[in-house]
Amino acid sequence: MAGGFFRGTNVEQDPRFGDVSEKMIGQAKFSSVFKKPVNMSKVNLEAIKPWIADKINTLLGIEDDVLFDFVVNMLEESNTPDARTIQVNLAGFLEDKAPEFMQNLWSVLLEAQQSEGGIPESFIRNKMKELRLKREEEERAAALIRASNTRLREQSQQRRPRSGRHSRWDADNVESPSRGKPERASSSYSRSYRNSRDHDSRRDYRRRSRTRSCSKSRSKSPSKRRLS
Repeated sequence: MAGGFFRGTNVEQDPRFGDVSEKMIGQAKFSSVFKKPVNMSKVNLEAIKPWIADKINTLLGIEDDVLFDFVVNMLEESNTPDARTIQVNLAGFLEDKAPEFMQNLWSVLLEAQQSEGGIPESFIRNKMKELRLKREEEERAAALIRASNTRLREQSQQRRPRSGRHSRWDADNVESPSRGKPERASSSYSRSYRNSRDHDSRRDYRRRSRTRSCSKSRSKSPSKRRLS
């Protein structure tokens, strides 16, 4: 029995439910779109399967692979499936949502059999719209990245010192614009530093000179000092 269920056995194939099925079909209300037959040989069912799964998930709030396989099997049983029978069979799963599901499914099948390749035109339009929105989103993201990079470059240029004006920390890393060789910046700090260094050098030189003079005078012998 379970094997027959997964093959898509409907109430018409099981004689135990034949009378019940006819009675339910006679009592139920069906959409007017069911009056138009569907030829499944003109329908690309593989393109419609994702729609079926998504519709079932929307109606039930969960994924139901068993119900999905059941619907697909009933559509594959014959080239001319009976929409009323399928709706009656789905009533146990979808309850009062079965008519809504079957009306939408049958409309999709009718559109598919009239379209080239058996794919509904609405599916193609939705896919093209999805691709266009995705492309526009990528273009907006790329534009934002370019604007951000431009803003960062402008901020970096604003932080750089103006031409000909350098800070004291750039004294050892400034290049001459004419010769391209490193030279010290002519800042007040550099001049004061050089002047201080030169003054210390001269003071040390005078101190060393006096020290040598004193050393020479002490090294002279008494006799030589008398002679002089």
